[in-house]
Amino acid sequence: MQTITKMTKRPWVLWVLVVVFLSLILWNIPIEKRKYGLSQSNLVTDYTGLLPERVERVMEATNRSDLQDIIKEANEKGYKISLAGLQHSQGGHTYYKDGVVLDMRSLDKILEIDEKNKTIRVEAGASWEEVQQAITPYGLALKVTQSQSIFTIGGSLSVNAHGRDIRFGPMAGTVKEMTLLTPTGEIITVTRDDSKEWMKYVFGGYGLFGIILDVTLELTENEVYAIQTEEVKTKEYEDYFKRLMDDDKTAMHYARVSVAPETFLEEMYVINYDITGEIDKDTPLKKEEGIRISKFALDIGRKGGKLEDLFWETQGHYIDSLDGSTITRNNVMRSESTFMEYTTPGRVEVLQEFFVPVNSYEEYLQDLKKLLSSNDSKEDFKVHNITVRYAAKDEVTTLNYATEDMLGLVILIQHGLKKDEIEGAKKIIQDWTDLTLKHRGTYYLPYYRYQTKEQFKESYPAWEEFYREKSQRDPNEVFQNLFYDYYLKEGSTS
Repeated sequence: MQTITKMTKRPWVLWVLVVVFLSLILWNIPIEKRKYGLSQSNLVTDYTGLLPERVERVMEATNRSDLQDIIKEANEKGYKISLAGLQHSQGGHTYYKDGVVLDMRSLDKILEIDEKNKTIRVEAGASWEEVQQAITPYGLALKVTQSQSIFTIGGSLSVNAHGRDIRFGPMAGTVKEMTLLTPTGEIITVTRDDSKEWMKYVFGGYGLFGIILDVTLELTENEVYAIQTEEVKTKEYEDYFKRLMDDDKTAMHYARVSVAPETFLEEMYVINYDITGEIDKDTPLKKEEGIRISKFALDIGRKGGKLEDLFWETQGHYIDSLDGSTITRNNVMRSESTFMEYTTPGRVEVLQEFFVPVNSYEEYLQDLKKLLSSNDSKEDFKVHNITVRYAAKDEVTTLNYATEDMLGLVILIQHGLKKDEIEGAKKIIQDWTDLTLKHRGTYYLPYYRYQTKEQFKESYPAWEEFYREKSQRDPNEVFQNLFYDYYLKEGSTS
């Protein structure tokens, strides 16, 4: 009793103990750095671990000549090849049963930087982090990439990724030239005016049309942006975004939608990056900071209910704190990612992404409110985050998710790993996909295969052209993966 009395008389002692206690909790939160690929007995998986498969072997891609020999041998002997970078895709795109996985990460050289013409030639196994390290001293930056720098160039182009830029269009449109190892073992140089249209099938082709050896990318200046943040209602966002696009002062933009029960799908925070006219050559690339605190906050939000409301309010305070600050273009394109990793036994977090035409956004969100539970704290299927990004009309690739100017909703979802839990999640996501199709939308293909084959075909009507070209350009079906086997190879006969 005397100890408690002394502490109440000295409240600072209690506060010190609370701070120490919370510090210990934060320090002991595991910060995962996941490794994928080969494990016991040649068992391979990717980000979610939902589609494990045994492969014949994993081989490191050491040089072009050896790769060429491997492809020619595969044609002769009939074995199958899959391509893997950092394996952040989630639907078996980087491996195939009893096949050979080529680990492309060793082909990571920066081959040439042309400061005058603002281009870089880089091997496909390099990460965006490595590219940014190379170009920042020149005052140059990427035109289009994902919001994190942890992926490989070849991987991002193979999934036709997009990011926060709202002015330069799709990532595939920033490639001036490509060196490709074809399925028949030829090494060719491909430009935009290539009469055989290789880029049309390789970009967004999920490693099925050959090996990207290197690419020449268009760059832009490493501009300095002023961050502008705002809270808007979801019913106002469609008009807000159209005004934003008409005002060319904003170079990059994204938004977050509330999934908290009190404001479910009704509130949004928008983050804009406005041009200041300054070019930066001196600011270093930022490192990940505050990982444990960010993970602690996210883990609170993962509980749902009132804690999700608290997490949304906390996000709002953080976003408000950014207003008026400045940041370089390269640093916008390297958001923190480690804090999002999730390794709770018996559960999995997955991504889904749905695209709807800009003019359909408000009505789409209204219909989505009828489909999803506003409070999922007691449910197995939980939605943790919805980020909105712009995807300009894509006229480059065949499996094209942006048939017109679209808004993409990137969804972070959690569910259990029991059979009935996976089936329950699949049912909700298939209903969500039907709703998206009703609004003339599509879904993104790099994620786990919840969608039916019929939904795939409706979302990607050019799948038959893709399959036909695959058959012609890779007659021995050397390049294979689980995604192709399920949606295209089997889908062509179902």
